[in-house]
Formats: sequence, C-alpha cells, structure tokens
Amino acid sequence: MEMGMEMGIDISKLKFDVVLISKDGKNKHKSFSNDPSGFEKLKIWLESEDALSVHVCMEATGRYGDDLALFLFINNIKISVVNPAQIKAFAGSEGVRIKTDKVDAGVIARFCKAHCPKIWHPVCVDTQNIRDLYRCLQDLMDDRQRCYNRQEKLSHDKESFKIWDALIKDYNDKINDIEQKIKTLIDSDDVLHKKEQLIKSIKGIGFKSAVAILSELPDAKEFANAKEAAAFCGLTPTVRQSGSSLNHRGSLSKMGNTRLRKALYMPPLVATRYNPVIKAFYDRLVRKGKNKMVALCAAMRKLLHIIFGVLKHEKPFEENITLIKGEGAPSIAP
Repeated sequence: MEMGMEMGIDISKLKFDVVLISKDGKNKHKSFSNDPSGFEKLKIWLESEDALSVHVCMEATGRYGDDLALFLFINNIKISVVNPAQIKAFAGSEGVRIKTDKVDAGVIARFCKAHCPKIWHPVCVDTQNIRDLYRCLQDLMDDRQRCYNRQEKLSHDKESFKIWDALIKDYNDKINDIEQKIKTLIDSDDVLHKKEQLIKSIKGIGFKSAVAILSELPDAKEFANAKEAAAFCGLTPTVRQSGSSLNHRGSLSKMGNTRLRKALYMPPLVATRYNPVIKAFYDRLVRKGKNKMVALCAAMRKLLHIIFGVLKHEKPFEENITLIKGEGAPSIAP
C-alpha cells in the first residue's frame, strides 16, 4: 500500500529539493534539476520508492514551479500548491529555526501530512495564456511608471527627457498590443467571453478589471463559498484582541493573491459611486462611524462576493437579486 505518503518540494530557479515521508515515517531527501530531465528523474525515483500515489505539496512561488506541478498532474500524481504564508506560519508553529532547502522541503511535507491541502488543477491553455499576458502587461505598466517618475523632474528640452519620452512611447505601444491580444483571446473563447460579460455586468467593473479577475481568480467551482474566494485574495479580516492588553483595530489579512487584490482596489472606488448595492453598503458603514478606508476594504470584499455569485450562478448581476444569501461583507474593524 502507498497510502499515507507525503512529499514536500522546495523549489528554486535551477533545482528543487524534495523530502518524502515514507510509510515507516522516515524522511528521505533528494535534489533534482528544475527542468524536464529532473522531472523524469523524480518520477523514476518515486517509482523506485513505490510512492507514485504520494501526495505532493509545494509553495506557490511564481513560474518556477508551474512546469513541475503540471508534469506531476499529467502523470496522475496528487499535487497541492499552497500559499507560502501558510507554510511560514506552520514552520513557526514547529519552532523551526534553521532555513535550508532540505529543511524547507521537510516543513512542506509535514504541512501536507497535517493539513491535507486541496489538490491543484491546471487552468485551460487560453486562461494560462491570458494570465501570462496580463502579468506581462502589469510588469510593463510598472516599468512605464518608473520612466514617468524619472522624467517628471526634467525639463522638456533636455536630451534625457527625450530619451525617457521615447521609451515611454515604446511601452505604450507594447501595452496597447498586449491589451488587444488579450481581447482577441477572450473573444475567441466562448467560456472566457461569457465569464467576461458576466463580470462586466457588475457596475464598477470594466474590461481591465475583468481581465485581472479572469487571469488571477480560479474557477468558482474551486471554492466552497464566497468566503473562501475572499480568503484566496487576502480580503478576509484579521482581528488582534486578547484581554485588555491587546486590542488593535482589525485589518485585511493580505495572505492571498497580491495581483488580484491590487486589481480589485479601483473597482470599489467606482462602485461606491455608480453601483447602488455597493454604494448603499459603503454609505451604511460610513454612517456607523467606520473609517472610510475600512469601509472601502469592506466594499472590496463585498464586490468580490458579488463577482463570485455571478460566476458561480452564471447569471448577470441584477441589483434587486441577492445571489449569495448570508454572505455579506462585514466591516474589517472589530
């Protein structure tokens, strides 16, 4: 029997370390190159250990682990990709003071054994392409902003100003090109096009925000409810209270997808003016004396609940219909 075996993977750019918790409870450590050859060697090693039904766990560390996760999934090996903040908290609970690749892989393996995280499934090819383009778009926009920052204190007649100006124009061309490619991809895919239209049916959300949601938010079926989706984005409240010595105002946990949380900041600003549901919710919190930023964060979470609702039920947003009962967004203040 191969039941009850877990493996943690600590991945980096050039290699990855694995720790396998065998059936007798012993840890076995190996290192492999982070490339197709290393993936095949990992599979051969698992076969030699009679561990192909192992539950593998790794951190979500950008693109370094995507190819390996897909390889394991294709080869019917259970793989979970978890938030690094969860692993860090788990390591803290164990009192781990040493940080090496081998130690980190062992921590991830023990986390997998203790928590049995959800199995990871890859997104469709078009969604992955849109995600890649969207992330490229965000990086280009960040680089363009840095050019603006360097240019703003220069007079227009300086050569350095003209150099930055030419570079900004190049960025604008690339950004426009990527936006058009994303639009073409969405329009050519019936499922993605339908999701885009559903998201844009919510007042306050335009094309760019819809693209961010399509790129970074997993399918609604991956979540049991809207609260799980909010937790994925780091929009759940965290409260620090203990007796009379600790009574801090609550804040967002921020233990989630940073790109998606950043993309969801602007839509509530628009929705609090033009979306009657979000506006009423926001105004009610402000009337109760909540800080405007607190109310805005709560509106952001409620907007995500609505997004989850329209995607899950596959129905456009209507102001007079409550799609998610009992899942309003409470204030993040205690």
